[in-house]
Amino acid sequence: MNIDELRAQFPVTKHYTYLNHAAVAPLPQSVINAVYEVTQEKGDSGGLHWMDWEEEAEKTRNAIAGLINATPEEIAFVPNTSEGLSIIANGLKWNKNDNIVTNDLEFPSVAFPWQIQAKKHGLELRIVRNRNEALFLEDFEDKIDRNTKVVAISHVQFSNGFKIDLKRLSHLAHENNAYIIIDGVQGVGQIPVDVKQIDVDFYTSSGYKWLLSPVATGFLFLKRELLEEIDPTFVGYRSDELEHEFHFREISPSKSARRFEHGQLNFPGIAGMRVAIALLEKIGIHNIENRIRVLMDYLLAGIEEIRELKVISSLTPEHRSGIIKVKIENSDIDPEEIITKLQEQHIIISSRAGGLRISCNFYNTEEEIKRLLDALSLLTQS
Repeated sequence: MNIDELRAQFPVTKHYTYLNHAAVAPLPQSVINAVYEVTQEKGDSGGLHWMDWEEEAEKTRNAIAGLINATPEEIAFVPNTSEGLSIIANGLKWNKNDNIVTNDLEFPSVAFPWQIQAKKHGLELRIVRNRNEALFLEDFEDKIDRNTKVVAISHVQFSNGFKIDLKRLSHLAHENNAYIIIDGVQGVGQIPVDVKQIDVDFYTSSGYKWLLSPVATGFLFLKRELLEEIDPTFVGYRSDELEHEFHFREISPSKSARRFEHGQLNFPGIAGMRVAIALLEKIGIHNIENRIRVLMDYLLAGIEEIRELKVISSLTPEHRSGIIKVKIENSDIDPEEIITKLQEQHIIISSRAGGLRISCNFYNTEEEIKRLLDALSLLTQS
């Protein structure tokens, strides 16, 4: 991995020490170019290149499928993770005694759809409580039973980077005939994802974080054998098996996950997404994961030397990711003020859940992390 060559592809490196990929990732120049090309074509010739854009979208669908070891027929385009989750929540057929299991670390987009369904259908919503910002399978075992319809969880938690063992959790859900649906937005792109190996039923993600893709891009994976079990919430011409025949008729839903696409796609964004995935595949997701691990080790070693900082993310190898949360021990120091002062130095991280959230990516350097550490050391001095 030639870091200098990779950094040259990211314009952000000319302006910022950017360690905030769990929020919004910068775009590589090649992705910017791909978005511009489709946008320029539309400006120059309206819809003349429409079928070229459709062909590009199918290439992107294939690329997404390859990235997570699915088939293209199991991939639907969605503009964001929230829509992917809501498609499943609203499309399931609920029974009176069903319950839903999730946990108290989740981002609102994971929690809210199930709260709505529980109220609407009179279902029991069961919450697994974190212990010191970690989640334990035995606590899920206590909540999941034969009446559990859905287990909903993030692959990697947004606030502190905790990574759950999805294969074991999927096995537990399926032992009780429950579906398992995953918010993958903090996972796919920074760690390997094999939906067959982890045996999840539904996996959805936006593209604008670790997939290095434009906003309003994303995907929803649905196991092929489960397509008929989810009623489409929204339908349109794209949902039909004959999507390019526009005469009045009765709908015949697509035999693939395309039945969950309803209107026009974000063709510029999807073109950019294909280029982004190609870059990730060229580098290799395992290489990306390893590079992030090296950078995080360097970061963690440096944080240990700063008296006022304490890491409160799980550091066990199986639960670590490219996200850590750091608490400022001095209660007189406001994390938001630290974020603002860092921005003044062109160093970008986030504040989440009362702490500092730092999220490196493969093109970051040890020098950038040292710059952050030096700044934090000065800003947190008592």
